[in-house]
Amino acid sequence: MKPLLLYTMTSGLGDFIVMGDLMRKVEKLVPEGRCLMAHRGNPHINLWSYDSPSKRFFDVYQPQQFLKLISTLRKARKEGYTVFGFQMAPGSVQGFFFHLFLKKIKALDFIVDFNLINADIITPPRGNYILDLHLNQIKELFKIKISEEFYHLELPIKNLKFSNTSVKSVKEDKIKIGIHPWSRRGHLPCFVWPFERWVEVIKFLLQNKRNEIIIFGKDKKFSEFKSYLQLKLGEAGKQIKFALCSSVIELINMIKQMDLILSVNTGVVHIGYALNKKMIILCGPSLDIWTPKGENILVVKDEDALFQGADKWVKDKKFRSVEKIGVERVIDVIKYYV
Repeated sequence: MKPLLLYTMTSGLGDFIVMGDLMRKVEKLVPEGRCLMAHRGNPHINLWSYDSPSKRFFDVYQPQQFLKLISTLRKARKEGYTVFGFQMAPGSVQGFFFHLFLKKIKALDFIVDFNLINADIITPPRGNYILDLHLNQIKELFKIKISEEFYHLELPIKNLKFSNTSVKSVKEDKIKIGIHPWSRRGHLPCFVWPFERWVEVIKFLLQNKRNEIIIFGKDKKFSEFKSYLQLKLGEAGKQIKFALCSSVIELINMIKQMDLILSVNTGVVHIGYALNKKMIILCGPSLDIWTPKGENILVVKDEDALFQGADKWVKDKKFRSVEKIGVERVIDVIKYYV
């Protein structure tokens, strides 16, 4: 059997990093297989440089690309491939109906899911991180062995060159602490930690003269946050460095230089995980599988929430929210690390 694996992917940077790495690893583990990706307007697919992105990634929001995907799948079936449809996240009803449609028009053979009872093939959701989950799914489906190194996330960006010139320390013994306070879903309160709480944390960090604070990112609110900090901190704010990244590559290079990353749960933490960085992650409604795990990673959650994250904006206050995490809890975690 020659398998063709069609995965779904949404529009975030973290989505591309995890699913792009997964595609590369699956093709190493199953040499006779191919991987394709159906996505929803992900702007980061241009980072893929192993072959033409247009042959790998298909934007289902674009009618021409959607039709091209159908044509590609049908052609592959005629060439002897067996086409499997996989979800990026377990149990997505949207994803299931997308694959069901492809199956009805004879562009797909089997729908594979972690926990949808009406999928053709159901695999147990084994793993604590999204990459682990998918690799274990492949391990079970194709009865193959996977060595431990495959489970560490790698950046799916070819010939990535690191630069160490963006942030220069006055003293070599400085501890570079990178703060990334934004999420691409920053328009939703449950994914945002208020500016005034970041100020309190930064004030605490500045008490230690060894700490070098770098505010970094490529976000729309960068200038707004910079002005807010300078207003609230006055003279103390002059100790802070600001690094506006104009591209994902610059963002990765910035993260590479940090000794510790303090961020909300967004694409930055997946990059930090791939680069083996110490991290403190403020986690709201995101599913646990989308939070990197490891001995260098501490996660701060809304402990008063009654329900686990749904990775959606839920108005019900019983669900987790970054907004409800207290300053004292974050400072206690920082004390453990710094």
